[in-house]
Amino acid sequence: MSDIGLILQSIGTTLVTKVAPALEGRYEGGNAGISGMLAVMAGEAWDSAADRLSREIETMRALLMAGGVEITTQADSLKLTDLQAVRNALADELITLQARIETETDEASKALNAQIWGFFIAGAAERMPSLPEFPET
Repeated sequence: MSDIGLILQSIGTTLVTKVAPALEGRYEGGNAGISGMLAVMAGEAWDSAADRLSREIETMRALLMAGGVEITTQADSLKLTDLQAVRNALADELITLQARIETETDEASKALNAQIWGFFIAGAAERMPSLPEFPET
């Protein structure tokens, strides 16, 4: 079994620590450095994608149920593409629910609206890549 995250980390680290310094001062060196950083970030995103998607799906289901929305969307498998499709379908339903309740004045609707916004804000923050640390060259 291959470990995509490890492979991308290795490629990225090699590009940043060996290739880019060898090409220092040239356009290709900068390109190699940026490509290396992107490879490491992609590896990190790959490694956490299924976990993040599963948690998002679980949270959205709970929010939708709290808003009285019946949920029928299910993933066919644990493939990232299937999880992403379910996540996107649930997000569409959650946005529809949020738009419906955002002008409501009762406390339950206000609280649910705040939870929905909190969910989307937290999700955006979680998707932000972290800057990788590389060993000194």
